[in-house]
Amino acid sequence: MPTILITGGAGFIGSHLTTLLLSKGFSVVVLDNFSYGKRKFLPENNPSLHIHEVDILDKSALQTHFELYKPETVFHLAAIHHIPTCEQKPELAIRTNIEGTENIILAAQSVGVKRFIFASSGAVYEIVDEELKENSTPVVPHDIYSITKRAGEDLIRLYAERKVFKSVVCRLFNTVGSHETNAHLVPDILQQVLENKTEIALGNLSPLRSYIHVLDVAEAFATIGFQEFKNDFETFNIGTESEHSVADILQLIAEISGKALQAFQHPDRVRKVDRHRQRANLAKTTSLTGWSPKRSLKEALQDAYQEAIHV
Repeated sequence: MPTILITGGAGFIGSHLTTLLLSKGFSVVVLDNFSYGKRKFLPENNPSLHIHEVDILDKSALQTHFELYKPETVFHLAAIHHIPTCEQKPELAIRTNIEGTENIILAAQSVGVKRFIFASSGAVYEIVDEELKENSTPVVPHDIYSITKRAGEDLIRLYAERKVFKSVVCRLFNTVGSHETNAHLVPDILQQVLENKTEIALGNLSPLRSYIHVLDVAEAFATIGFQEFKNDFETFNIGTESEHSVADILQLIAEISGKALQAFQHPDRVRKVDRHRQRANLAKTTSLTGWSPKRSLKEALQDAYQEAIHV
């Protein structure tokens, strides 16, 4: 079986993707700086798994490991994903998410990588009320994070057009489940629940999002990453076509935990700019890849809750 390299392979989505690909018989190389990822998320005793602590801003270390393993396929998931962190540390986010992506691309080019799969975001789309479609919705980033992801997409498109490799951009929507280490909505709520709080401090309560189980995302990568498409560069939405509000999330966690929870809108948590809805259209993804999500939001929240109470 060919060797697969995953940047950020010990992180939220990356660890699940790593485990899935190992189960399919692949040899997997994980490059992670462990700022967010954790070794305990990985089956370290698997002889087909090779874990290395590498920062994607370290060109020399990247080159060394690409030359050592000569992967056929690269899944580039390493990035700073937490939007408040990107806003507070824009220079770090820009360097990591843009310069780091260029470093990975150049290392991949040097060893003849055939396929390059990039984790982008549904946040790159313009703020509109209708479903977000890859081929018709304008791409207009509105914050540092989405700007860096759009820049990453453009870099990958450029090298694909130059026939360096075939590439796929996966625009991920709000992912939920176990192994999450960023201070996103669900881990934040669960932390407050574990502190026995019943009034949960939150920001914007009404925005609607296409929440998706992390295992569905990993399966999407594993499906799309090895398919052949007509074009050298393709973009696919990875999400669900159902929408849920923050209030819906809190209600589901209340049901799962058996606790009476109420939302308290804390002024310091309210985003000044926030889209009302962010709903994925999956028509292109499903028709060209055959993938579609299988799991419910409640299943994702149950997995996250069970992990939180057993830590």
